[in-house]
This record gives sequence, structure tokens and C-alpha cells, in this order.
Amino acid sequence: MTSAPPMEDLQPATAEALFAERVRALVADRCGYAPRPASMAPLAAALVRRRRGRSHEDYWDALQGAAPGGGELQLLVEDVLNHDTVCGRIPPHFETLGRHVLPALARLGRPLRLASLGCSTGEEVYTMAITAAEIFGLNGSPAVEIVGLDLSARVLEVARAGIYQSSSLRELSPAQRQCGFIRQADGFHVRPEIAQRVRFLQHNIMQPLPLVGLDAVFCRNVLIYFNPDSAQQVLGHIRAALAPGGWLFLGPSESALHLREWFEPAAFAETMLYRRRQL
Repeated sequence: MTSAPPMEDLQPATAEALFAERVRALVADRCGYAPRPASMAPLAAALVRRRRGRSHEDYWDALQGAAPGGGELQLLVEDVLNHDTVCGRIPPHFETLGRHVLPALARLGRPLRLASLGCSTGEEVYTMAITAAEIFGLNGSPAVEIVGLDLSARVLEVARAGIYQSSSLRELSPAQRQCGFIRQADGFHVRPEIAQRVRFLQHNIMQPLPLVGLDAVFCRNVLIYFNPDSAQQVLGHIRAALAPGGWLFLGPSESALHLREWFEPAAFAETMLYRRRQL
């Protein structure tokens, strides 16, 4: 096991900065998350909270001994990552999903399977399911399964519960709210007909995806936190999981244009998507 560099003779601020940089490299290697030097404050603050007075050496050993996506390493990453999201975020993506992608996929004449990577507390997944219900009906054909994946067990508990406050639904139209949710005393509950289309898995997307033959993948505003090598590794996993011709949705600041041998850009009036090239 690699040990942390000796820091006894360093000034405290220097020691903390060096330790934070070493941890940043470990987190990037294990989980992909790689804050830029100018954006290290959340990681540095999380390290102070998580160490709880432990020495650099003891805490480094705890991080090194954790399995990818497990133990203290996972708890640290959960403390750092921004899990804020809402239903219907980036509306042009859902407009394109409903107007173009799902109707085209329906012509395949078989059940459809979609995935959301970095699904957080589930709002994106349920919006995908609501969009499918708007096109095919709550119990219509083809059958659609949507799988949400996230590293954080904590946010997946919220996603599986499927109970949200009105602030999480603010981007949805009244019709979408009616389609997807039932209002109760403690919040808006996902309708059973929507929930039955959805399941959630804990997964580190730096590892190959536990899914194959996907018709569409949402991986939006996830890769912006990864270094270029890690982002390309994740895109490789997505390519392997997508069916030929399958669709990829990335965030507005993300691109797969540098991987034209893997993905073909597809421009719509609403947005830019990518398709896995046919074999």
C-alpha cells in the first residue's frame, strides 16, 4: 500500500494543499471525478469534515483501502459531489426524446431500454419515463425500461422512494405533473405506472456498465467533472453498452465530436445528440 508523503515539517496550509491534491488524484483514478485546481475548495472542505482529526497518513490509508465506489472513498465523494437536480432539466433534450428518438425507436417493434448515468436523486429518470408515457401511454406499447445508475447509495435511496417537493417539479408542465405524480400530504409521489418502468443501480461509471443493448443513454453534466482520459473511458463504456444506432445525450458543455469513429453527431432543431455508429 502506498503511503502519504511525510508532512511533519511542512506549514499546515502547505500540508493540507498537498494532501488535497494527492486525494484529488486518487479520486480521479478510482471514480473519475477530477476538480480543476481552481475548484478544489469543495474537496478541501470535505477532507476537513471527513478526517475528523485523523492524521494525513491514517486518512490516506483509509482511502487507499476502500474498494472503488466503496467505504471511506465513496463517503468522501458523496460529500463533495453536487447532486442538485430537477425534473425536466434541459427541456430540449426531453422534447427531442419525445418528438424524434422514441418514435424512431418504436419502429423497431420490440421493448426499449434506456439508461441515465449519474442519475442522482432520480428526477431525470422519472422525466424520461414521463416522456415515454406521453408518447406511448401509461400502459402502452412498446414496453420501456429506464435504468438509473449512480455511485451514491444515499441519493439512490431518495430516487427509489420517488417522493419530491414542488421545487423539483418546477420545470414540468401541468400535464407532465399530472402524468407523473400524485400529490399527497408529504409531497408529490411518482405514479405506480411510471415507477414500474424504472429501476436504479449503484454503479461506478469508471467501470464497464452492467447493461447491454441500450437504445439511449443520458449522461448529462457528468463528464464535465472528469479529466479528459477518464471522460473518454466512460464514453467507451457507453459505446459498449449502446446498441448500434443507439442514442447518446450529453450536457450542453460536453461533446463526443472528437470520437467520430464511435459516435455520429445528429443535429436537431432543439439540440445536438450522438448515435453509436453501426457495426
